[in-house]
Amino acid sequence: MRSFRHFFSSWSHATLKTSIANTGGNPGSPVPPAWRGLYVAALFEADQERTVKRIAEAKNALAVRAHELFRTAEDHLQEQNAIDEAFQALHALEQCMLHLCHRRR
Repeated sequence: MRSFRHFFSSWSHATLKTSIANTGGNPGSPVPPAWRGLYVAALFEADQERTVKRIAEAKNALAVRAHELFRTAEDHLQEQNAIDEAFQALHALEQCMLHLCHRRR
């Protein structure tokens, strides 16, 4: 049986890091928001038990950052879109993990 990563076979670590680095944040900002590291860690975690924990951590960080952006008057449209896409990807990963766990029973 193939893992869920099979569905993302066209993504490479470099491609994903580049696409994440190019979304959101202020231009020229040297430090990306903390959620990005947690998001990438959840996507590429090899241990299925740790993946569930990493997904939860990443979703929490995304929610915190989304709340921060909501409270600011500045325009953060790129990062808001990146957060929305990250939530969707984590949800898809979570559903794959649930499907895999269900099939093993």
